[in-house]
Amino acid sequence: MADTSPDLKPILEMFALQLRHPNVSATLKDWRSTLAKGMLHFGRKENLEKGLDFNTLIYTDLNPTPSKTGRRLTLEPKLDLIGVVTDVSLAHRQFHYLKNEVVIVRASGRWDYFRNEGPYDLKIADNVTVRLSEDPAKSTRAASEKVLREVSRLCFSWLVVHKMTGGGTA
Repeated sequence: MADTSPDLKPILEMFALQLRHPNVSATLKDWRSTLAKGMLHFGRKENLEKGLDFNTLIYTDLNPTPSKTGRRLTLEPKLDLIGVVTDVSLAHRQFHYLKNEVVIVRASGRWDYFRNEGPYDLKIADNVTVRLSEDPAKSTRAASEKVLREVSRLCFSWLVVHKMTGGGTA
């Protein structure tokens, strides 16, 4: 993270902090319910500003592999942990995780289902996705950098308040 853009550091730091929250580990520990309900779950939501939220989503890929005989399937679940900043004033026709996503940060890891602990091998991805409206006039590099700076400023403010309150709600 030493060579990361200064605009990305607060976003990535907030994402890392959210991944360590007890709500996320509680959702992961309840893996039987996760498998019963589906693969995508909310782990956490933090309000950044009126209309902007930082959501932590958990996506489980079962990654099935058949045995040599073909009579059994072995599941080796992989986790995708996604940080999504949403803006209620925006609505995409095609979206990745949420209909009003603006910034997407991803991490991957694995959960030890036998011991029911983890996540292990947790790694935050190097790239960050910025999603703007479908209007071509508003979808420029300068506009995406402006959105990234604004989200970064809000994440930094959240981090400062979080540290000053000794963790507060997170």
